Amino acid sequence: MKLLADTSALLALLWDDDARHPNAVDFRKRNPQARFVLTELILAELATRGRVKVGAKSAVDFTRDLLRSTRHDLILVDLELLEGALRRMERYGDKRVSLTDCASFELMERLGIDTAFTFDPDFRDCGFRMVP
Repeated sequence: MKLLADTSALLALLWDDDARHPNAVDFRKRNPQARFVLTELILAELATRGRVKVGAKSAVDFTRDLLRSTRHDLILVDLELLEGALRRMERYGDKRVSLTDCASFELMERLGIDTAFTFDPDFRDCGFRMVP
């Protein structure tokens, strides 16, 4: 099973005191066959927001672990994907979705992925499935 790994779920894994931490950890343990894709935009959000809460070293270590993991594939956002994300942002003008989310939606559609590992309801609101 291939899923998009969103910032919200990755932060829940990183932050032990996050109310969603147990759910995120449990999902990953119960689904060892799951493989995750993410973009450098997601990594940028993760490292930046993680740094504020747990410090630079912990945020960097966690991000590096993701980059080295065989369960995670990093997809770099190219110009075509970015243009698609901007079109989605226009189309979803009534929603408060970020460019990172729109790039994630575009990538998911291109890769035929219908489910995200996320706690962000914007994924559901824009037509995707969410786990856990």
